[in-house]
Amino acid sequence: MGTAYKPIPPITTLPFNGFPQPVTAISFDPVSDVLWTGLNSGTVTGYCGTQSIRGPSFRVGGNLGVKKIAAGDHFVRALGDSSNGLGSWSKGGVNKWFYRYAPIFFCSFKKRYHW
Repeated sequence: MGTAYKPIPPITTLPFNGFPQPVTAISFDPVSDVLWTGLNSGTVTGYCGTQSIRGPSFRVGGNLGVKKIAAGDHFVRALGDSSNGLGSWSKGGVNKWFYRYAPIFFCSFKKRYHW
């Protein structure tokens, strides 16, 4: 009846520059034993198994954190803070597509009456 509780080792988040970064987004892979993390540096990294072995890693765009990650059967989708877009990558880190939306600016003008 009882299952032994085994704590896993902590995740060390060292992106490309070598400095530790806080995790800003997290997603569990539905079909494999991978934990996808988005870092404050704009990097998405997969950690495999109970040993937390670092797997694929890729940049989302920009230098700010990752807002959201969604992992599916064959893809990982991520949204960055500064990239102004949403992208999809294969689980090996190859970019499939990236949609960048243009910011919308609203302007209002005063009505001028000429008598």
